[in-house]
Amino acid sequence: MRKLIYMFAGAAALASASVTNAASVITAPTPSTLTPPASALFGANVTGGPTSFNDMFNFTIAGSPGVTDAQVSTLLLNGSQNINFTSILLDGTYAFTKTSTDPAPETWALLNPVLLGIGNHTIAVAGNLAGPNGSYSGTINVQAPVPEAQTWMMMLLGFGAMGLAIRRRRRPVLAQIA
Repeated sequence: MRKLIYMFAGAAALASASVTNAASVITAPTPSTLTPPASALFGANVTGGPTSFNDMFNFTIAGSPGVTDAQVSTLLLNGSQNINFTSILLDGTYAFTKTSTDPAPETWALLNPVLLGIGNHTIAVAGNLAGPNGSYSGTINVQAPVPEAQTWMMMLLGFGAMGLAIRRRRRPVLAQIA
């Protein structure tokens, strides 16, 4: 009888407990070290909903700084999009912007590419799981930085100066017989 009472008490406790966090199976950025130009894929399968989740993705930029853009999209799972993002941040500073919503895959993108230095960086994805499970994936692109206008101007001035120096070079005087 005591076991039966404990069993009912345990079942009642489990039934009344609220789900506080989703369980995310994270696929880290692959490759995790990016040398410009390079791209990496990342994502997560989220279960245990409906509830909220916070996932972190770490990657490293090596070799040289790079201009970075990224995109994160929900994936169709069991015929529906079960994830609603609340915020996506790169290095806690650069916010992603929602570019499409349900019923299409919800997509967030880093609309203004960011110059990231060499070292470790993080993408933080937060959202709500609407159904029992959901999935999303993302892409990070890192390109070599494009030279600034001042750099191009200095290069063109240098070529112009070299051309002028070559043109102004004195021609040898030929001997003349008078």
